[in-house]
Amino acid sequence: MSLKQNVKGQDIAARYGGEEFGVILPNTVLRAALTVADHVRRAVMSKELMKRSTGQNLGRVTISLGVATLHKGDTAQSLIARADACLYSAKRNGRNRVICETDPEFTNSGEAKVA
Repeated sequence: MSLKQNVKGQDIAARYGGEEFGVILPNTVLRAALTVADHVRRAVMSKELMKRSTGQNLGRVTISLGVATLHKGDTAQSLIARADACLYSAKRNGRNRVICETDPEFTNSGEAKVA
């Protein structure tokens, strides 16, 4: 729900894997995409999870996000691989953060999955 609330207009959000989602933000510059990603991160972090059957408070969760931009000559596969590498950098650097390919923390160590 937090993802849907922050993705509007021509933007497209979809489940990409078990616990992974992809968001396409056409005609959006990197700075604006980072803002959207951080809004999603904050929205998820602000939610308290409740067990429906008992009402038990399960606490909060956080997410890590990777942001990449489409470059001339990119394929869908190369763009996804770069975004995935950014995601893994966010996880390595403390989780609950947004990392993009221009951040100093970003290191593409080749551990990105390519589907």
